[in-house]
Amino acid sequence: MSDDYLQFAKDLAKKGGVILKENFGRLKQSQIELKGPHDFVTEIDKKVEAMYVNEIRKAFPEHGIIGEEGTSDNPDNEWVWVLDPLDGTKNYSFEVPFFCTSICLLKNKEPVVAVIYEPITDHLFYATKEGGAFKNDERIHVSKTDTLESSMLLYCHAPAPDAIQQAERYVIKLKTASRDASRLRSAGSEMALVAKGVCEAYLMNKLPLWDLAAGALLVREAGGKATDFTGKDWRPGDKNILVSNGTQIHNEILDIVRESIE
Repeated sequence: MSDDYLQFAKDLAKKGGVILKENFGRLKQSQIELKGPHDFVTEIDKKVEAMYVNEIRKAFPEHGIIGEEGTSDNPDNEWVWVLDPLDGTKNYSFEVPFFCTSICLLKNKEPVVAVIYEPITDHLFYATKEGGAFKNDERIHVSKTDTLESSMLLYCHAPAPDAIQQAERYVIKLKTASRDASRLRSAGSEMALVAKGVCEAYLMNKLPLWDLAAGALLVREAGGKATDFTGKDWRPGDKNILVSNGTQIHNEILDIVRESIE
């Protein structure tokens, strides 16, 4: 059954990617809104989510749906689709070609299918629980780098002022302890970089489920690790996440984060 769900999610993400690619670079300022401070939404986000919701309701009417742009249908069902129609809306709005669309299926509140699609590069990342992680049908694995000073880190934070301030406290320390810590503004794509071994870790604070679920499963299935900031395995509902290649740098990063925010 997971193979059927995976194929459905891959096909759906590709359809969403067509819409995103066709409209990239064509947005007018009137089509870009602020949901809150530093939090962008466009008509394209809403269009892709509406298409996803319609297709899921037709194919799996008994399933729940949680979408970034307001969809909340039976979120406590056994099966729930988690949708981020455009992950990297600010990049998309500013015509920066680094963004993705993300779809994750939960079973009993655990990620079991994840798809992250980057329409500009046509990179399709996907994973199923205990089935491995792939990019365009090629198996991917996290890196083997095991020293923080040799590691490339990525990070993000929620748009709220307290989340920004919290992140600033630990990011400055992480930058000096590692090769660098950068923010590329697309959670799914950045976690895919960890999953395929380009970067060693990615951490985010105070972000919602749709930003985290697919990437967490992808990294785990690529041989990595996903926890909250206390070191416990990340689960849907946790607002903070660290995904890494699973070496000793994971705990070193957690130590820096905890020291910075206590």
